[in-house]
Amino acid sequence: MDFTAIDFETANRRRDSACQLAAVVVRSGKIVDTAMWMIRPEPFYFSPSNIAIHGISPAKVRDEPTFAEHWPAIAKFLYRDDASTYDCIIAHNASFDIGVMLGSMESHSIDPPDLPYNCTRLIARQTWPGRPRYGLKPLAEWLGIHFRHHDALEDSVACAKILIAAGIHRGVSTLEELEATLKISRGTVGPSGSRSPTSSRKTRRKTTRSYTATARTDTNQVRESLANYDEPSPTTESLDIQRLMIRASFIRSLSGEHVAFTGVLRKISRPDAEGLAKCLGGNHQSTINRKTTVLVVGDPDERTIASGRTKSVKQEAAEQLRTEGQSIRIMSEDEFLSLVIYEAAN
Repeated sequence: MDFTAIDFETANRRRDSACQLAAVVVRSGKIVDTAMWMIRPEPFYFSPSNIAIHGISPAKVRDEPTFAEHWPAIAKFLYRDDASTYDCIIAHNASFDIGVMLGSMESHSIDPPDLPYNCTRLIARQTWPGRPRYGLKPLAEWLGIHFRHHDALEDSVACAKILIAAGIHRGVSTLEELEATLKISRGTVGPSGSRSPTSSRKTRRKTTRSYTATARTDTNQVRESLANYDEPSPTTESLDIQRLMIRASFIRSLSGEHVAFTGVLRKISRPDAEGLAKCLGGNHQSTINRKTTVLVVGDPDERTIASGRTKSVKQEAAEQLRTEGQSIRIMSEDEFLSLVIYEAAN
């Protein structure tokens, strides 16, 4: 995943009234660099409604450079690593941000460069069909991405993370693979004109065919259960895991930990739990040893019950290592899931 995400804030309704621009560089799916420019718009007029949205007043940019004065630094930041071509520019509602960029160039007599670009709103629609809303804020909240809306840098970071999340969900490692999977063609702008990003893939709202045991007995309960989920999915269980995996990849609260599981998990399958631990940055272990730092304990399994014990062999081994001074966190299934659910909500 290599791209540069951008976001503009404007002083008024004119598309050449940029007052803030930010850019976030992503390489191999990681944010590696950020930049933000405060811009003095010309003409120097701020609409009260725009100020109410982003909080940027005339006083904050009165002594800042114009877009033309900033452009050499902006253009340099948008180049790819080899400095020979421009990076693929990503924005949410890209038609707005690309329009502001072109309007600002035109007003300052800057020849537009050849820029490839794409839109995370379009990408999100194709990645998660059936979502009720595809605005930057509702998508980010759904994915557990926390940011201050209508700050150009914060919006750019959120935009970048949404694209990274789409790649995680589709299981691809490059932007080109994601575009091919979703059948999306990039947009382009340049001296010869512009073309918006498009998709040849038709999407429709999926219907859920499998329900929980309690929901099957009552149609109203089924509808209520489905309404609790923002994205339809073949099973309610897989939908939850999908969202948790994506959130976990941002939170990574088990980074560097060595995680083992024991007993019967009731809310998540063992393979999904192991995958979630890896998304959180942990290293899964099948046994307890001197490297183990976390043990997630489920209900006693048949072997434990048959032996007359209340604790599994793994739990007893972990507790013995703790008495010998080894630092091992022993947590329940709910405590393990809270690493994603509650941290993503706070």
